[in-house]
Amino acid sequence: MQNTTASIAPPKRDIISSKGYDPELLYVECGRCGSPVMWEQGRATHLLEQAGIDPLELDASCLLVTDGCPMCGGKGHYTVQIFRVSAGAESRRPPYFGNA
Repeated sequence: MQNTTASIAPPKRDIISSKGYDPELLYVECGRCGSPVMWEQGRATHLLEQAGIDPLELDASCLLVTDGCPMCGGKGHYTVQIFRVSAGAESRRPPYFGNA
């Protein structure tokens, strides 16, 4: 019987995980009306780069909340905040400013 030993190599990291979470996958919501906001490709990446946020700090629990959207506030310049939410903490979700 032949004796063989196999070494287990560490799993390969894919390209995206070595660069962090793709900012374009973040959910964006209007803080006034609660509507989802669709941005053109690259806008979230650009905003987070300007803010100095490292993609390695992002994950699927992060979301972006704007203080307005074209549906409730016209067009113009908006501020954006990033929030990290956990599935079990309803009280830690971003404040809702829209009408119920």
